[in-house]
Amino acid sequence: EQIRQRIVEELKKTEINLPLTGKMMQTTFALRRQAIVMSSPPVSDLIDMWPALRMESEVHAEFQRITNQNLPNTFYAELDRHLPRLMTLFRQKASKTGSIADALAGMLKVHDEQEFHDIHTRRTTVLHCLPVREDVSGFFRTCPDTSAEP
Repeated sequence: EQIRQRIVEELKKTEINLPLTGKMMQTTFALRRQAIVMSSPPVSDLIDMWPALRMESEVHAEFQRITNQNLPNTFYAELDRHLPRLMTLFRQKASKTGSIADALAGMLKVHDEQEFHDIHTRRTTVLHCLPVREDVSGFFRTCPDTSAEP
């Protein structure tokens, strides 16, 4: 419990010591696991108790602790495996009528106009098409290409 409180205090600082936080989270994994198994707290309560789980690096580390797999590698491997079928599905849906079909058609048009169709552009297109019914303004950040390369 003292280590958990130290983690909470560490995350209140403006400059967080990430290696120390990671080490403390590793040390307290068994306590976190026991609390989850015994009482099944809501995610919001769990995040309040363990605020380091709001950090992307700690989410990846926690996934590694639980599954012994690398989260980004696993996610991208599975996304790559499903890319062809998802692109086909989105193209079929875009050929229909309606606001969702129009939104999908617009996203796919942007993809088709890309000069390069590497794995990253296909991943980006599929990830943009998935939450088409949701407001994604706070989820995706679009940055203009300001590089001087042709």
